[in-house]
Amino acid sequence: MADVIKTWPAFMEPRKVLKIFADAHAGAFSMYYFTLGRGKPKQEVEHLWFTYRGRILGRFKVDEIVCNVGQLPPLRRIDGSESEWQIKRDRYVAICSPPFTRLKEKVYMGPFRGFHYFNFDEYVASMESRVAI
Repeated sequence: MADVIKTWPAFMEPRKVLKIFADAHAGAFSMYYFTLGRGKPKQEVEHLWFTYRGRILGRFKVDEIVCNVGQLPPLRRIDGSESEWQIKRDRYVAICSPPFTRLKEKVYMGPFRGFHYFNFDEYVASMESRVAI
């Protein structure tokens, strides 16, 4: 199985990002839904890693990947209200259940768009992982 990595939107306040991911431990959300794009991953995905402002934060275990044909529940905000942002139809979605496993060490990665296949053990051994860009 493969892992993939995505970037979390940099416009969000750092405290809000930490709350969203910390709530994965507190059980605020029973499931997490993350878009991967229009194309179905070519490999089976085990973990979904996230970067935020150049740093790898950690990972979720992927329960399944589905194409959104209208079957997904509306996304909710931290306060429980319906989010103004919803997953578009015909997008592939990684469905993950808590907890979010946060990295204790600082590991860096430059910006990118979309998702990439990712091997943490190989990446963390590289010089790029130790330098904040």
